[in-house]
Amino acid sequence: MSFFSLLRKLFNLFNFRSKTQQTIEERVLLLGKFLPAKITNTQLFVEAITHQSSLNNHKLKASNQRLEFLGDAVLGMIVANYLYEEYPDLNEGELTKMRVRLVDKNALFEMAINLDLEKIVLFEKKFLQSNSSGINSILADAMEAIIGACYLDLGIENTIEFVHNWLIDVIDYSKDSNFKGQLLELAHKMGKTNPEYEIVNVDGPEHKKIFIVAVLLDGAKLAVGRGKNKKSAEQEASKRALEILSENL
Repeated sequence: MSFFSLLRKLFNLFNFRSKTQQTIEERVLLLGKFLPAKITNTQLFVEAITHQSSLNNHKLKASNQRLEFLGDAVLGMIVANYLYEEYPDLNEGELTKMRVRLVDKNALFEMAINLDLEKIVLFEKKFLQSNSSGINSILADAMEAIIGACYLDLGIENTIEFVHNWLIDVIDYSKDSNFKGQLLELAHKMGKTNPEYEIVNVDGPEHKKIFIVAVLLDGAKLAVGRGKNKKSAEQEASKRALEILSENL
């Protein structure tokens, strides 16, 4: 390799790293616009927006998995405390149902969409091809990591404000989206056996499968649902079954 070739290679490598670093800083600045206080520990938030699939490509040392662990606990505490204070007449079971709706992956994904997090989180698109949970899981996990970083850098009061602004005050947590649970309760009220689920078919390539699931009540097929995995297909089938049963009540 000639001297000029080596020099060009080193220049390109340095230039790539500079552009990458600048892009990461811009992403953190974009995230900072949604936070109730100014970021002081930028590195924490760089880690929070870093999915493990992007570590090698961006020469970063840590993914957001540890912050995700912390954020999950912080979020759970904030939501539990809010529900305990806000609904003094509800029992433990009712409070638990509401808490689950606020901290589950669907709520976190909705929160992430409102923050336009897909443009902020660092992840490799190739990862999506081999992961059935896809972008929903990446963004929901990043949301927990950001909450963890917010707690460490901005403190609990600012974290509570952030969670209220973008989750508690936005998500409709009063509505029960657990259609399987609702169908089970309705089946019991109607004196029927527990709903049963069976996979009818699986379509699509390995990395993009679509599950088709039927729900049976008293051995008879009641409805069919489709989803990216067995769980989501069962929920869709249960939702359709509830609609059918409600029309006949």
